[in-house]
Amino acid sequence: MTTTSRKNATGRGPTLQDIADAAGVSRATVSLVLNGKKGIADVTRQRTLDIARELGYDVTNRSASGLAQSVIVLIERLPTAPVADPFNRHILMSIETAARQAGYRVALEFVGIDDMAEPGRWMHGLTAGLIILGGGDLRAEWVDLAVRSRLPVVMVDHFVSDVEVPAIVPDNFTGAYKMTQYLIDMGHSRIGFIRGPSKYWTLSERMAGYMLAMHHAGIGPDLALIPPRVSHGEEKGRGEMQTMLALPEPPTAVFAVSDQTAMGAYRAAAERGLTIPDDISIVGFDDIDVSRSLSPPLTTMRNPVDELGSVSFERLLRLMQGDGHDASTRVKWTIPTTLIERGSVRDISEDDR
Repeated sequence: MTTTSRKNATGRGPTLQDIADAAGVSRATVSLVLNGKKGIADVTRQRTLDIARELGYDVTNRSASGLAQSVIVLIERLPTAPVADPFNRHILMSIETAARQAGYRVALEFVGIDDMAEPGRWMHGLTAGLIILGGGDLRAEWVDLAVRSRLPVVMVDHFVSDVEVPAIVPDNFTGAYKMTQYLIDMGHSRIGFIRGPSKYWTLSERMAGYMLAMHHAGIGPDLALIPPRVSHGEEKGRGEMQTMLALPEPPTAVFAVSDQTAMGAYRAAAERGLTIPDDISIVGFDDIDVSRSLSPPLTTMRNPVDELGSVSFERLLRLMQGDGHDASTRVKWTIPTTLIERGSVRDISEDDR
């Protein structure tokens, strides 16, 4: 006899949560049963399978059929492919490695600026959980939609203050504060800052760290040294650096909000015939691979990208396995950043002695 799938409130077929509610078990238990995993009492397993069949759910052993459950990574649509992106690709590789070891597959879903959050998304049975990577076009309504999907959700490299979602983020604020203090300790007081797009919460934290360090040192900040954002894409940082170098009294050091922005600052300095660090010092943030091969190699703040990926999946796995504590509390795990000294900063602290 063929069982007709019952529609739930979303108009779709039954979900894992529907089965969990009917069986009186957790969604994680349903997932383990349908994937043929061990560790479930026989009585619970059989009751769950019976209810799943009654609701019209396909109870084929998905593990045996090669249909492992997916973890959806929600990421904004970038001009660069994820495998080529100098920052996100390390996070994604770390998530994929951890997920594969736990028996899950990773699927990417891209969100563009014009894409609308649609209720009922991700409700098919093979979606085990969601990781929201980064911000930008992933506005608050996307995060809220993910929460309302009733799936386990974790955010990485992004944080929304009024949404109950666990988040794993680098310590952008403290890292930027320490980098600014490092430049001050090297004798610099006219320190420029090249900001990034305001839509990225992480970059705004870096700017806040810079401004607080300057304030604590009693030397500003001078708003002329924080020019408006004018350059984008591969040119990011170049136009802002040109603006600062044209000042009657240009900075002696510049803190770029990211390594990719620092690359634009390098180009602008070279175009004016300046030598780094003899004529001007430049630092960045992230420690992407190319920062080591710049001439001179870039002093930067290392972002713990591998840890961001592995820890985010570890937290999600706990939720998928039924540890609901993290889901009911707005928890923010902050991973420290590390100052990497290379050759792009000159110590001018003893020049006047």
